[in-house]
Amino acid sequence: MNMFGNLGKMGEMIKQAKKMKDAMGKVKCEGEAGGVKVVVNGEMDILEIKIPPEVSIVRAEGLVKEAANKALRSAKVEAAKMMQGLTGGMGGLLPGM
Repeated sequence: MNMFGNLGKMGEMIKQAKKMKDAMGKVKCEGEAGGVKVVVNGEMDILEIKIPPEVSIVRAEGLVKEAANKALRSAKVEAAKMMQGLTGGMGGLLPGM
């Protein structure tokens, strides 16, 4: 087994992981609940929260949580799709993927 050959493969994987991280930062996923909208990126950062003026504060708390969870689930799906493309469908075989 050629250890140095494997280092080249590792370097390529690191490059691909950096590209994926950059791409995930550009992905935007939206969740909506009762007029409240939450936008997150593929890195699971909340980018935007919009609450219409007619939504009461008491009601907004639950709606923001619901909308955020929908947006985050959507972002996780997008991340999984991108990861599958990166790993060639071997995500389940690679630890931590």
